[in-house]
Amino acid sequence: MRTFSRILKLLAYVCVPVIFGLLGYFVFWAALQPVWEMASSAASFLIADDAPNFNPELVNVYDPEAVERNPVPIHTTLEDVQDGSAQPEKVEEYISIKDIEFPDAGQQYGHLGCERIGLDAPVYWYDSNEILAYGVGQSLASYMPGFGGVIILSAHNTTYFECLENIEEGDVIKFGTNYCNYEYKVTKVEVMHEKDLETYLFDAMGKDEEKLIMYTCWPFYAVSGRKYQRLTVTCERTVGLNVKWRNME
Repeated sequence: MRTFSRILKLLAYVCVPVIFGLLGYFVFWAALQPVWEMASSAASFLIADDAPNFNPELVNVYDPEAVERNPVPIHTTLEDVQDGSAQPEKVEEYISIKDIEFPDAGQQYGHLGCERIGLDAPVYWYDSNEILAYGVGQSLASYMPGFGGVIILSAHNTTYFECLENIEEGDVIKFGTNYCNYEYKVTKVEVMHEKDLETYLFDAMGKDEEKLIMYTCWPFYAVSGRKYQRLTVTCERTVGLNVKWRNME
């Protein structure tokens, strides 16, 4: 009995300090977590302010004057006129995929703007954390303008998408590329949980229609705690030519 009692005392001397040490560690971690998240948010904001130094060695495939200086050939399909008394009617215009210079990951290929809210941002192909520090990133799972599919753009709400706080239905978003200039009209502005956003984007990608979807973290100005909600802006195309990249007949 004495031996068993000694073993219990020895275990108590060893285990009790370990248990209290672990409890103290978790309490300390829980207390400092908001401070750490606040510091991380502040660091990200400071890094994002250094935008001019982003990958200067990469070739920029976006040229705001390219459309005016080198017009892309416009292919047209004309209706047959039986009696010859009327002028042929133009029924389709499109851009050939052969006339498009596609960007590599990390390259700027477009520009996003909305004068009313002050949106003025470069658009990069890919949406890594590094790219989001210097502009708007596009998901590689989405389409470029004119391809008839969903376009998914994201940026930080402390930098390039800070102005989305003031966006409204009916606003016009201009999306310039080096092959055509596009415009999209805002049709819906809503806040949703990040998991609901995943479902929303997945459903949108399954539809055969062109939409521009922009999103950023919500709420604005929150510097501590993880943000689980997203401000989501959905737009429909109103100006711009289709790209002929598959059988469109």
